[in-house]
Amino acid sequence: MKKNIVWLASYPKSGNTWFRMFLANYLKNSVTAISLEEIERTPISSDAVGFEEISGFNPFELSPDEVDLYRPEMYQYLSENEETEAGILYKKTHDAYIHNVHNIPLFPKEVTKGAVYFVRNPLDVCVSYANHATAKIERTIQFLQNEKAEIAGKKSGQLRQIMFSWKNHIKSWQQQDQIPVHIVRYEDMKQDPINTFGSIIQFLGIVYDEERLKRSIINSDFTLLQQMEQEKGFKEKPQNSKGFFREGKTGNYREHLNEEQIKQLVTYHYDTMKEFGYLDAQGNLTI
Repeated sequence: MKKNIVWLASYPKSGNTWFRMFLANYLKNSVTAISLEEIERTPISSDAVGFEEISGFNPFELSPDEVDLYRPEMYQYLSENEETEAGILYKKTHDAYIHNVHNIPLFPKEVTKGAVYFVRNPLDVCVSYANHATAKIERTIQFLQNEKAEIAGKKSGQLRQIMFSWKNHIKSWQQQDQIPVHIVRYEDMKQDPINTFGSIIQFLGIVYDEERLKRSIINSDFTLLQQMEQEKGFKEKPQNSKGFFREGKTGNYREHLNEEQIKQLVTYHYDTMKEFGYLDAQGNLTI
């Protein structure tokens, strides 16, 4: 089997789609920015239409656990049959790293080259995800703390994805030992894009070219993505959401969360927030 799949993994609203646009620009090596349609052509790992085309089963006529029995085989099929210019399949996923009920990993190491995992301050994730899902902040806080959290399924157009809490979503990818994982922070992508995006390019084994890197960062600028979405739309935007590319700011939670809400999230995710530098040695917020 070919090890030719790279998983672009993250909790929702953590910079995954932004990176996909950067990567598409880098791989295309175009002088001008490519369109959002370029990444719409490569469905995410939970694509229900692709599942039915490959497996022959309507996923919404199966239980989510039954669907997960077929997903490793689906990715093996894609590895063998889906052609790309660079020979690598980049698949966005919001699934936690899990095993199905037969104890088989959802993401088979036999066809996996590696994974890039995007981490973002859970306080900012909370605000952005509440807007994305048109949900109330309190409900979203509970979701980020829910160890049984799931998204999609139920004829939503996507397969069910097991999430866990924010901290345990990260740990599921961080602590598994089957797939090499390169972890980057959203905040570093914003504050030090050359080194952060460059480190991913080097991890993926793609030819590193600094001028190409700088041009691709400019061509995937967040403001530009917002403009593209306003002009032509974006298929990954939820139906009730005003826009997929909302603000992309760091520390934006300060304008939307009160002290009690911040305390709730920090208390639950304390150790992981500290590990990734969102809290200093004294437990004070750094962003």
